[in-house]
Amino acid sequence: MKLISQFVPSFSMALFTMYASYSQNLVANGSFEDANLCTEFHKYCAPEAWVATSGQANYYFGDMSIAYDGFHYVGLAAGCVNKRGVRNFVRTQLLCGLRKGKQYMLEFYVSATNKVLDSIGVYFSPEDYLYEKRSFRDIQPAFWYVRSGAALTQSPAKWQKVVTVYTATGNEAYMTIGMFKRADYTGSIKPDFQDEYLFLLDKVSLTPVDVNERICTNADLEKLRIYKDDDRHDRLEKRIDNYLKNPPVPRPKLNLTRIPTVQHVDTLIIPDIYFVSASYELSKKSNELLDSFARKLTGLLDSVVVTGHTDSVGNLEYNKELSQNRAVAVKQYLMTKVPSLGVSFVARGYAYLMPVASNRSQSGRKRNRRVEIFVYRRD
Repeated sequence: MKLISQFVPSFSMALFTMYASYSQNLVANGSFEDANLCTEFHKYCAPEAWVATSGQANYYFGDMSIAYDGFHYVGLAAGCVNKRGVRNFVRTQLLCGLRKGKQYMLEFYVSATNKVLDSIGVYFSPEDYLYEKRSFRDIQPAFWYVRSGAALTQSPAKWQKVVTVYTATGNEAYMTIGMFKRADYTGSIKPDFQDEYLFLLDKVSLTPVDVNERICTNADLEKLRIYKDDDRHDRLEKRIDNYLKNPPVPRPKLNLTRIPTVQHVDTLIIPDIYFVSASYELSKKSNELLDSFARKLTGLLDSVVVTGHTDSVGNLEYNKELSQNRAVAVKQYLMTKVPSLGVSFVARGYAYLMPVASNRSQSGRKRNRRVEIFVYRRD
């Protein structure tokens, strides 16, 4: 990893303005590009919509040659040379409430000079983690990142993509990311910043797996409210202390994501054999199958969703790309066969994250290598 440079802006920051967004990301400012002005220090020193649990720590950095996406990234304390139990977690409020039982794709990028990546966890909670009275050692994250596949052969200093499918409990309002491992990291290498060992975080997103599930109608207003929350450093410490001494009336639950009224009318599963081996090129015998399916699609259609899936052989990046390309190939073919005026065509690749059978057997892996087509009609 390169030497971390603390963020000192060399350009004017654009003011945040509300605008209609078509993104379904339920996390605001996931790439940390929108900077928060810390008035007590007269500089931009924190990302909008995100707050670190340690108000005194430096955790916001800017360097285009280091960041995965854009200019900014976050560096979180995973240990300390001189003091035990040092951690710094970063939390954000979700823009919308999640629907119980629904699935959401969580993605982010991490890197580190030290061996802490397998200790990174993601914790969803109904209450703000800033006011959590329990030790992080007593909290069980919803997801632990474990390096696998190609990531095992790569240096941890190289950005690693983390992808998982999370099933909601319906009580999520906040998401917190950090090193939840109980034991301290005791590395022999020198610290990354001052006396702390860090891991870097960038480009966080949480999106519904169901393409018909949309961001809530008041998401932009919620984002604006979150951006107005500017307590940092000393002001943050005072706010936390005041909250714990005089807890306010709980705020109403977040508005849930929306699911427009559409009817699922048809599904087609295309096995692996309809593609050229290890490729996203459609084989000739697939044309007749897709043509027959397209002829059945009559009436006022709303959307056609194509999802690609693989078995667990190979690394995540390769399978994500293969599954996405296969989904796109099928989508593009169907668009030439179905009257597409007003119809939304969506393609998504899930690699091996959504198996329908065990990947331990040859027959199970064969079932998992598939493309699924879902057709929805407006009521």
